[in-house]
Amino acid sequence: MFALIGGKANKEIVTNKIEKELVKLTNKDKPIILYCPFASKNIEKSNLKFKGLIEDINADIIYLSFENINQFEELLIKSDILYIGGGVSDDLVSIFKEYGLDKILKKHIDDDKIFAGSSAGAMLFTKASMGDKYMFSDNFHNYNYKMVDCLGLLNITICPHYQNEDLIFYNDVLKKYNIDAFGIEEDTCVVIDKESFFVIKEEGRASCYYFSKDNNYIMTPLYEGVKYEKDSGFRT
Repeated sequence: MFALIGGKANKEIVTNKIEKELVKLTNKDKPIILYCPFASKNIEKSNLKFKGLIEDINADIIYLSFENINQFEELLIKSDILYIGGGVSDDLVSIFKEYGLDKILKKHIDDDKIFAGSSAGAMLFTKASMGDKYMFSDNFHNYNYKMVDCLGLLNITICPHYQNEDLIFYNDVLKKYNIDAFGIEEDTCVVIDKESFFVIKEEGRASCYYFSKDNNYIMTPLYEGVKYEKDSGFRT
């Protein structure tokens, strides 16, 4: 099962409904979460932020680091959720390939656990997705977003932070990949489970959109509480 989060909104009061729902999906009283901060330029800050995010959730956290990176497979096997934090997707993909974590991930991708990611962490599982490493701002607009080749565990593209109006050009870019796509706003999560998918939202205003290759990439809003079917699934 994959959980793709469009990022966390920068707000004063941070909510964690998505994380609570993911923990429920494990069917464990106290699941183990393996947290990977490698997309962040400040790993310590990323770890502290995640610790605060789930402080009221009954779960144990294991923090992946460059000190225990050689134990990734062992730590992954004992975990119920792999949660990959946000940051720079290009760097995250490079680290996973450099240390062979991508091969280990593919080896265990059918294990009974949740593979979750926020923003860059969600992108990692896809074939390619919209990244912002080279983005710059000018006159209240953001420019130079780039599609990033990722690990391809899911045969989709996604655009996190999709509430940003400057990302509307993704609606055209996604068609070049000839596969299904999702535009995922912050505080919204798409959960993909074999041949179905559904949405979890922190609040009602957040949105998520589905672009089906078989439906001429018509932009389709997804609603919380609805289970959507995908006959062939999204796995590669």
